[in-house]
Amino acid sequence: MQINQVTKFKWFFAWQDEEEENWLHEMALQGWHLIGFSFPTLYRFEKGEPRNVFYRLDYKTSPRRDMDAYLQLFKDTGWEYCGEMAGWQYFRKEAKAGETLEIFTDDESKIAKYRRVQWMVFILFFPLILVMDFNRFSIGIVFCCILFIYAQIKLAQRIRSLRNA
Repeated sequence: MQINQVTKFKWFFAWQDEEEENWLHEMALQGWHLIGFSFPTLYRFEKGEPRNVFYRLDYKTSPRRDMDAYLQLFKDTGWEYCGEMAGWQYFRKEAKAGETLEIFTDDESKIAKYRRVQWMVFILFFPLILVMDFNRFSIGIVFCCILFIYAQIKLAQRIRSLRNA
């Protein structure tokens, strides 16, 4: 009996978007093509012919009216929209000779993406700080604070590496 679909659990942090793109590319080279995903990190694949499909991610949350124009821009340049997971927009395109397989044309655009992620991490973390009871020291408070600081450092490092490129 041949399995035609599979669901895989794989965790990526916000600063690991390139690793996620590479993993999805490797899955396509093995004949597993992304057909869906769900938060936090479940990916659904369908078995098919191995293809040289590249995936690219952008972080964007915006009103629906803005989203239509945003998605049309990608469609006009040959990118297929795969969907959205927690603000991350997934696109794919099969490789053709001499074609650029990047959705960003400059490092400033990539930096802007990571800045949007930084703000979202801050926006999500700030309410947690407000409701935490610091009079009762807990491992949860420590974990949240460490994770927030670590995320901000890693995102800042990505931005710095793009600026120095």
